[in-house]
Amino acid sequence: MKRRDHATVDLQSDIDEFIRLAQRWNSLHTRLLNTLSRLPEEVYQFTLQKISFHAGQSQTIQIEEINKPFMIILKRTDSESLIAHEIAHAYLSYHKTKNRWEDQEGQADELRKKWGFKKKELCPTYPKGCRSCFNPHCPESNSNRLG
Repeated sequence: MKRRDHATVDLQSDIDEFIRLAQRWNSLHTRLLNTLSRLPEEVYQFTLQKISFHAGQSQTIQIEEINKPFMIILKRTDSESLIAHEIAHAYLSYHKTKNRWEDQEGQADELRKKWGFKKKELCPTYPKGCRSCFNPHCPESNSNRLG
C-alpha cells in the first residue's frame, strides 16, 4: 500500500496545535503522521471524519463545540502501533460492535495487525517500556536526548 504524503495528512487531520508545535512532542507528531499515512483508505477516511487527536498532559482546552464523536488522547511516548490500536477501538465502537470490552480489546489488536502495525518488543530493563521508552535506566532510552 502506498503511503500518503505527511503534509497532506497533517493538513487534513484533526491534530491539536500543541502536538504540532511543541518541540518536545515532535517525535509523537511524526509517529502520528506515520500511522495515519499507513491506514487503509476506509479507516483513514473514518479517522478524518470522526477522530480528533490531543496531547495527554495537564492543559486547559476551550471547546466551543465537539464536532467529532471520538477524541484520542496521546502521550508523548505512544507508538504507531498503540495509536493504530486506539483508532481500531474507535472504528469498532462506531460500527457498534456488541462484544464485551475484553473481546473488543482482542478485535482492536487484530485490526492493528491487519493494518500492518507490529508491537515493539518490551525493553529488557523496564517491563512497561519499549525500545524507545523514557526510562532513564534503559540503555536504549531516549530520556537523555530530550531537551
